Amino acid sequence: MALPAPLIALAAWAMPGLGHVLLGRTAKGLYLGGLILGAFGIGLLLGQGYSVASVTFPYHWWGQVCAGVPALLANRFLGLRAQTQTIDRLELGVVFTTVAGIMNVVAIVDAYTIARTRGADAPPSGKRA
Repeated sequence: MALPAPLIALAAWAMPGLGHVLLGRTAKGLYLGGLILGAFGIGLLLGQGYSVASVTFPYHWWGQVCAGVPALLANRFLGLRAQTQTIDRLELGVVFTTVAGIMNVVAIVDAYTIARTRGADAPPSGKRA
């Protein structure tokens, strides 16, 4: 049974690449997931964990949260700590994590479009939308 396209999109948001894996495009899903999570991880390393902080960077957070559950976890466990030192590459880390979220939006739209064109949301036969 084919999953509905909105559910595919939700899975693709929650874990980058998962939407494509659920659609049977495992290699593409693993590639996109690795690329997005890799960029997100590099951003976390550059910012020493402080680059995903909804309080410190509220405008960037809207892009970062598009990376899904990893962004929520990073914000909860790393980003809400008090920053005790100056971090040289913090801004670069913020950019990497934000771009990772924006890349995931592209992957979400791609997975959603594939699910729609496969007929996951097609009306029952004999009826027109």
